[in-house]
Amino acid sequence: MARQGHIAGLLGATLGRLGDGIPLALTLDAITFFVVAMTLFFSYIPSPQRTDLRSSDGKKTKSYWADIKEGVQYIVRRRPLLWLLASFTVANLVTGTRGVFNPLIVKFDLAADWSGRGFTFETALALLNIMLGFGGLAGSIFVSAWGGLRRRRVYGVIVPMIVSSFAQILFGFSPWIYVSAGLSFVFVAMTPVLNAHSQAIWQAQTPHELQGRVFAVRRLIAQCTAPLGALLAGATGGVLNPGLVLAALGGFMFLFCIWQLFNPQLLHVEDNAYLESLAAQYRQRPA
Repeated sequence: MARQGHIAGLLGATLGRLGDGIPLALTLDAITFFVVAMTLFFSYIPSPQRTDLRSSDGKKTKSYWADIKEGVQYIVRRRPLLWLLASFTVANLVTGTRGVFNPLIVKFDLAADWSGRGFTFETALALLNIMLGFGGLAGSIFVSAWGGLRRRRVYGVIVPMIVSSFAQILFGFSPWIYVSAGLSFVFVAMTPVLNAHSQAIWQAQTPHELQGRVFAVRRLIAQCTAPLGALLAGATGGVLNPGLVLAALGGFMFLFCIWQLFNPQLLHVEDNAYLESLAAQYRQRPA
């Protein structure tokens, strides 16, 4: 982009002199990974000691499968947590298509606009990816400075999902590269906000000694649909307009999230007493 004059000022002049941007990209990746890793030296991460893994004579008493079952049961027996997890499962299915669809949309749906502006396919795709990165950074800074909601955090999950899905609908229909780049920024900026609120809910509603088991199951279920999204994109991208498919998926996610705003089960996800009453009903059932 700099070599083609799409980045102005000193930054553009400096980058334009580079014959190959790959070493710079790898260097910046290495620096950022190092900075993130260094934060662990200044963070206290509690690690509760489990006492249920071995009996008093040192024999192993629990298997990995028992741990997995315990994590599954904790979520299933508390339906509001299950609905929260379902929201992320749907969101990951929808967003899992973007890695496949974005280059196709740039190459075909946005070609008339970016070619008229003097872009190449590579620089147009780079602009889109830059805005995706800036969106994630801006969203992270915003939620870190704000601190998020202290009460009713579930709205801090669902409302950003609605904004993100609406941005995806508009992105799917957009024929303009700059508009699409701006919508990409909005789409990704919502991700740190909704993730922060979701994590706060899970940490508050899950006992410390169970968080490893519960979060492992939660992550597996929530992210298992992302590869399915990529598979769906690959199956439909060659026969259907990728922009329309992305807009349709965004519409599905939008309607699902609107429904979740009125889901009484999900809205009780931060009521610990209610969650435990649901779990108690399972414990009282005959084996």
